[in-house]
Parts: sequence; structure tokens; C-alpha cells
Amino acid sequence: MVFRILGSAAAEGWPGMFCGCRYCAEARRRGGHDIRRRTSYQLGDKIHIDFGPDTYSSEISMGLDSSQWEHLLITHSHQDHWAPMELAWRRRGFSIIPEGSHLTIHGNEQVQVSLYATYSDPSILAVSFSLAKAGEVIELPDGVTALPLEASHASDFEHALNYVLSVNGRSLLIGNDTGWYSEATWELLSDRHSDRNLDIVVLDCTSGAIEYREHHLGVQAVLDMKQEMLRRGIINESTRFIANHFSHNGKMLHEDLKRFFEPRGIEVGYDGREEEL
Repeated sequence: MVFRILGSAAAEGWPGMFCGCRYCAEARRRGGHDIRRRTSYQLGDKIHIDFGPDTYSSEISMGLDSSQWEHLLITHSHQDHWAPMELAWRRRGFSIIPEGSHLTIHGNEQVQVSLYATYSDPSILAVSFSLAKAGEVIELPDGVTALPLEASHASDFEHALNYVLSVNGRSLLIGNDTGWYSEATWELLSDRHSDRNLDIVVLDCTSGAIEYREHHLGVQAVLDMKQEMLRRGIINESTRFIANHFSHNGKMLHEDLKRFFEPRGIEVGYDGREEEL
């Protein structure tokens, strides 16, 4: 089953809107992997992860088909990851959705609140909500399961989530928008993956060259997270480890990130990257 990184930037995108910093100017000049949409992902054709303002752009440029989606997994309610107004286009008169189409949104309490604040009756969009809780497995189509984990992000306001997706005996951690995990999250990962290690890890690197590990991670914190996962037996040396979710404020363009990470066994995410899970 194909896993796609559809976007690889933090909230403002890269180059950032309205930004004239040297890193945004250089991204505009270079193009390619230095042009980054707000972060989202897709697994197969039916499961989409995060639903921000660049979702439609990703769908068009990457040849995807949102009419096939059956489940949205939302990490948290920040607007770069959750843009509920975009669901309006499922309404009759805007779209002819397939017969029997239904979209289940999985997320935390704040995602639920914002959904119902936007649509008092989401069923008119053939949409429903399912509350995702850390440690409670979600059954998805085609034998896929999702295990929500509590991320360390915006914890004064909400319980942001990361997800472990598993299918056909293989597993993937989507770990954007988190700082250093709490001990409870480390223990949950260790309990679930000490016997069968994660195959792929995609981990937040918003802060880039800035040393940071609260709410987000910088490059050194990403290395330390990898070492902690190895120490706890969550991953092994064959696990693919990919940094993603970058901000121009981290002051590291794509080639800078590659020079830092690749000698250390970590790969760099970019828009349109595909992996087989």
C-alpha cells in the first residue's frame, strides 16, 4: 500500500506567505523540493491524514481523488492541519459524491468542537465524527489499523495526536507536531513495538537548526528521538527514519537538511514523496 507525503512544511508553508527572509527567497529561486505545502499524508486511496489549506492543491498536482476517501485522521485542530470549511464542497450542489459515500473524521475533542461549530449537522455532507483517544486502536479499510498516541504539542489547549498506521504486518509512525514524548507515550510505543519494530518513522523537524524539543523538534532532537527509539527497542537499524514538517524559520533548506541527516541515517521528506508500506 502506497504512503504519500503530500506536504512537508509547517503552518506558513515554504516559502512562507508574505515572507521575504533569505530562506524563503532562496526556496523561490531554487524551486523543487524547497517548495513545501502544509503537511498532510495519504495511505492508499481511502485514508487521508490531516486536512489543511493545501489539501486541494496536493490532490490536483499529485493526481489524487478525494471522492474515494473514507477516513480522515486529524492530528490536532491547528488550521494548517484542520480546515473544516473545505468540507463544504461535499455539499449537494457543489459536488456529486459517489453513491453511498461516507467520510468518517477521527480526531480529538477540539477537532470535534470545530467541526460542529462549522456544521451543526455534518451528516448533510455525508460526514460523521469519531473521537480518537490515545491507546485505542481504530479499524480502517483494507486491514489498516491506526493507533493514536498523545503528542507533546499545544498541551495547554488540547491533546494533539500522532498515529501509528499498520497494515500487512508493517507499521508507520506519523510523528509531526510533537516535541519530546511523554513517558506515557514512550511506554505505549515500547509495549506495542518491542516485538515487532516500526518499519518507517516520519518525525517532526519544524525547528531545524534551532535547538528545540518542546511542541516541535530541531535536528538534534530528531537524532536524540531516534536514539531513544533504538534504546527502547521501538525501531531497529533497518527502520526507515524520515524527518518532515519544516519551517523556514529553522534556517535549513533541503540540501542543508540532507547534508546534516543523511550521514546519520535519516532521510528528508518532501512534497510528493512515496513509500511502500
